Amino acid sequence: MSCLRAFLFLLLCSTALARIVSESEPNDFFDDANDIECGDTVQCANLGLLQPDFYRLVIPGGDSVYITSFPCQADVNTTIVLYDSLYQLLGIDLDSGLGSYASLGWFAQFNQTCYLQVFCTQGPGGDYSLTVTCETQNNSGHALCSTARPVTFWPYYDESSTLGAGNEMGTAAPDVYYTFSPPTSGDFLVQVCSAAFDSRVQLFGFCTGELMDDASDGTCQFGADLYLFGLTTRTYFIVVEGMSASQFGEFTIEINPILQECPAPLELVLFTVGGLPFLDWQTVPEADYYLIEQSSSAAGPFEALATTTESFWQDNLGFALATRFYRVRSICQ
Repeated sequence: MSCLRAFLFLLLCSTALARIVSESEPNDFFDDANDIECGDTVQCANLGLLQPDFYRLVIPGGDSVYITSFPCQADVNTTIVLYDSLYQLLGIDLDSGLGSYASLGWFAQFNQTCYLQVFCTQGPGGDYSLTVTCETQNNSGHALCSTARPVTFWPYYDESSTLGAGNEMGTAAPDVYYTFSPPTSGDFLVQVCSAAFDSRVQLFGFCTGELMDDASDGTCQFGADLYLFGLTTRTYFIVVEGMSASQFGEFTIEINPILQECPAPLELVLFTVGGLPFLDWQTVPEADYYLIEQSSSAAGPFEALATTTESFWQDNLGFALATRFYRVRSICQ
């Protein structure tokens, strides 16, 4: 069995609620979005250069949604963008999936209608498949360091409980575990909030060893705030527990990169080169890359069009269909 077939087999067998659905054209803008549901797999959708696909999805409150693109037949370099119901950007990913494919996660505290956009990052286009998984987190499955819950998106949010967990490290209180690998070196804030117990949060370098930092005081109820400076791209483990054996219960945890504000590009200039629209703007050295957005109206809504690491970009589709309004934003990870 090939790696791709094995991946598909495990994917489709992972939930009894899974549906195989097809993309239907036109779905190139918010108003034409295909409706999909949690558990759906979009099979072998076609993606052309500068011809995005849009999907509309309701994420249940309290669920984390994981959106993953993967190969079908003709490989394509995908980017996934997630918007809220007001077309505001929630998240973007270029290449966290298999190969050149994208994978994106998001937590919804309340029922939320979202729009999902998939577009071709570069190249002539091709085929992709897409899975949408919604998971309700609970206190099961990560009460041991060996089964630590992976942190797969930023900013990360989770609701859980130490009730019924065991005790592998730290105090005599029950403890639960998270693991993460920072995408880039930098600083992070881990914030635990609990009204049920006096909390403690600790950072370890590996399972049950190499204590690196800890905190027992916080700004939210009986929680704890742990500031982590100079983390590298290695793997870390986070432990949440009480200060004594009788301290346990429900809590929330947030893990956020401490990033410098990402400056907006300045002096966006639009002119033509070879009869095609050409955008130029003042470079922002701190940005990891730029997101080019377009709209048929100055008031929006704007959709993602392309990404670039340069401080200029040419629209190869041009003004053939309608007058275009452009916007450029810096993306810092």
